[in-house]
Amino acid sequence: MKLKLLLSFTLLLLSSIGFAQKGALTGKITDNTGPLPGASIFLKGNGAGSSSDVKGEFRMSNVAAGNYILLVKFIGYKPLEKEVTVKAGEITNLGAMSLSSNENTLTEVRVNGSSSRRGSEARALNMQKESPRIVNVIAADGIGKLPDRNAGEAVQRVAGVVLERDQGEGRFISLRGLPAEWSSSSINGDRIPTAEEQTNSRSTAFDFFPTELIQYVEISKALTPDMEGDALGGNVNFITRTSPDKETFDISLGGGYNAKANGGAFSGNVLYGNRSKDDKFGFLLNGSIWNRQWATDNYEPRFAGQNIARMELRDYYGRRRTMGFNGAADYKVAKNSKIYVRGMYGSLNDNEKHYKLRLRYEKDRAEAQNIHNILKTRLFGGDVGGDFSLGTNSTLDFKISHYNNDFNYGDIPNKDFPSYYIVQYDQNKVGYTNLIGGKYAAYQVDGGDIDPNSPQTHLPGQNAVNDAGKYTFSSVQMELHHINETDRVVAQVNFKNKISPAFEFKAGLKYRDKLRTERYELPTWVWDNKGGSMPPPAYTDFNLVNKPYANDYAKEFGAQFSGIFPKFMSVAETDNFFNKYRANLKVDSTGSALLANGVQTGSNFDVYEKQSAGYAMGTWKASEELTVIGGLRVENTDLRVDGWLYEAVEGQPNYRGKLTPQTKRNNYTVLLPMLHLKYSPNDHVNVRIAATKTFARPDFGSLVAGGTYTPQDNKFIYGNPMIKPVKSYNLDLMTEYYFGNVGAITAGAFYKSVKDPIFSDSKFYTEFNGKQDARVVQDQNGADARVAGFELGLSKKLDFLPGLLGGLGVNANYTFIRSRMSIPDRTEKVRIPGQANNLFNLALFYENKTLQARVALNHKGSNIVAHGITANADEYFGKNTSMDANLSYRISPKLMLFAEANNLLNTEYRYYFGVPERPSQVERYGVRGQVGVKLSL
Repeated sequence: MKLKLLLSFTLLLLSSIGFAQKGALTGKITDNTGPLPGASIFLKGNGAGSSSDVKGEFRMSNVAAGNYILLVKFIGYKPLEKEVTVKAGEITNLGAMSLSSNENTLTEVRVNGSSSRRGSEARALNMQKESPRIVNVIAADGIGKLPDRNAGEAVQRVAGVVLERDQGEGRFISLRGLPAEWSSSSINGDRIPTAEEQTNSRSTAFDFFPTELIQYVEISKALTPDMEGDALGGNVNFITRTSPDKETFDISLGGGYNAKANGGAFSGNVLYGNRSKDDKFGFLLNGSIWNRQWATDNYEPRFAGQNIARMELRDYYGRRRTMGFNGAADYKVAKNSKIYVRGMYGSLNDNEKHYKLRLRYEKDRAEAQNIHNILKTRLFGGDVGGDFSLGTNSTLDFKISHYNNDFNYGDIPNKDFPSYYIVQYDQNKVGYTNLIGGKYAAYQVDGGDIDPNSPQTHLPGQNAVNDAGKYTFSSVQMELHHINETDRVVAQVNFKNKISPAFEFKAGLKYRDKLRTERYELPTWVWDNKGGSMPPPAYTDFNLVNKPYANDYAKEFGAQFSGIFPKFMSVAETDNFFNKYRANLKVDSTGSALLANGVQTGSNFDVYEKQSAGYAMGTWKASEELTVIGGLRVENTDLRVDGWLYEAVEGQPNYRGKLTPQTKRNNYTVLLPMLHLKYSPNDHVNVRIAATKTFARPDFGSLVAGGTYTPQDNKFIYGNPMIKPVKSYNLDLMTEYYFGNVGAITAGAFYKSVKDPIFSDSKFYTEFNGKQDARVVQDQNGADARVAGFELGLSKKLDFLPGLLGGLGVNANYTFIRSRMSIPDRTEKVRIPGQANNLFNLALFYENKTLQARVALNHKGSNIVAHGITANADEYFGKNTSMDANLSYRISPKLMLFAEANNLLNTEYRYYFGVPERPSQVERYGVRGQVGVKLSL
């Protein structure tokens, strides 16, 4: 039905097009390196204007016939004037028009057509300057000037952008300090499906998506009606590379080292593209790989109230491989019409070995966990579409897309049980010392003796738990998890008509058919001794080895961990344990977290979601200085969730409860009015005001009945089928000043009135569902919330300085944010989850004809992850500051050497409850770096 509506809309638009009474101009703006997006194009004495798109192409419709002077302006380039003739009823194609850079701005850092950082910034700033909405833009070359190895890291330098990390690498993106799920991420304008380990969020992880596939990134902080409205905080749109204007062949190779892993890294990228001699057909192929070793030192306490029931010492080592492929082709079916196809693939394969020692104070036990798993995330998809000219005043474009995102574990211990896999041996009667009531430890802030910056172990001696002969078999634990989210079809059509020289009408429809499936169980296998005839193997029966760099674990926190770890099973014997002893292992049906015993009903479900949207908007050039954009977007969500209802049976164990299939349905429509004003008194200044309404659909895990239990965290997570989508009324103000020689100063303020905000309600229970000292989390709607803040930005090369000092420059931005919301059980106002009070970036750079260097500092303030019943129970992600650096030297026009370094400060990442002195998780990742060569053929 929805697809029929799309076709009917298209036919209606086609039938409404009359014969053109005026003419139109098209063309392309370039320099000696390629297209120039964001160029300003005017007809002198006429008032008609346009701007170039990401391909450098422009169109000027509904122009009266006659002779004109065409004027093209671009920051950092000399203006270009050209005599043109517009003919009635015809579209005149002016072809490619090449601009020349201003002296002393871009030429000194441009070598035989190679793109410089300043040239890249000029493109980005022009796109930002000419955009109808409040937006920041990063160009591909600008991304490559810092060691940002995935798409998430590429945008962390932008004002108001927050990056969440995993194992030291960028993962989730959020805007203006709001929860990541309140912002949207898209590829070529289509929101990306998600599939992430242990998450039901709609926010997309980008650790699988290499930066080499990206041409531009647009960070939109105020939406227009032609954008998807499910982006309460804003939208990050990754534009993939498309066919070049001329033959392009680039190769880059690099090798690196991770100090904490004491291991190497390798990266490579190949890009080839070309166009036919008649300029009708173009294509591009781009592939990349990044293979690296990594390590993390981590400690995590588990709480009983504010006491510590156990301390987990986690030493992670692994090898990650990120691969990406991007292909694109287009064909011009007519002078001003084309069809295209794009496809992409991104994957992350993470082979992890964990050496975990759990100090169980409450049970007087130590647990040695031998853990091995392979995490596999894959995204593939693409689109086919076309852009068509319908006479001199109208255009029509369409696109049909498909994307599939999949997560699962590798075949450990075997293909029937691909899992996060643990073989556990225990030592009993450890004899911990100085415990509270003989069972608990506590931080100093809670009256205990544990120093949060150098935590004590409470062991009776350094050798108390390192004797493998004292350990006996406990269990085999598995986390079986598979998530797939597929946008089975995304269809859209847009129509534009230049009704008059001062007014453009645009309307469109979009439809998405989405399927999200999740399967999640955690069986625990215990020993079946067959009536006492077959005891479990002793720990010392195996080939035990010291964990890598055993005495280096968490040395930043002190020497108290040196020598305390027992030996661990080799990787091969860990993997083979389950297969070797399968006949003697049985599932603990009562103690496992299974669908059958009702524990995992919240993580076994199918979501069928059909999203339909339509919009109409107008762009009115009220005067040469003032542009007004207004319109309405309507979004409908038709939702069906298939899951399970578990009912306990009196007198029976939990695994003999009753499971009944259940279906939940919901359907809602949101109206999203939007208004933008852009005032440009001269070529250097923009003043923007935007009043918009946006929304955020609830996360998938929030929509299902039942719950999920994660034994590693001793935590229950429950869904809430009655939860409502979040709505926000937004007011944004931005002032921009652009320097003529590339650079800008920006200052803006924003305010959001948020209705039905979703927060994670977190509570501790001494006993819950048979688990001791458990944490229970459930998403709920809170009372109305407010978010307000301002942001400042500066980008400037200090070329007014004499001599060599003229190569210095600075990029800096700062964002100040405050929020307030009310939640049940709390009398005081609290912050919105994910909101950091202060964010800033500072980068100093130097460049000349052959050398480019850059050092960047990134800071994020603390933010609440989940709310508790009191302020002391609120879980925070602590403030952190990181530093990265990049250096490149061009040997020749075709050959460049580069070096890069990440995490130079070896930044600590800390989660805590209430105050930083009560950490719940502390990690360090170490410094990593890379050197390499880039060859342009």
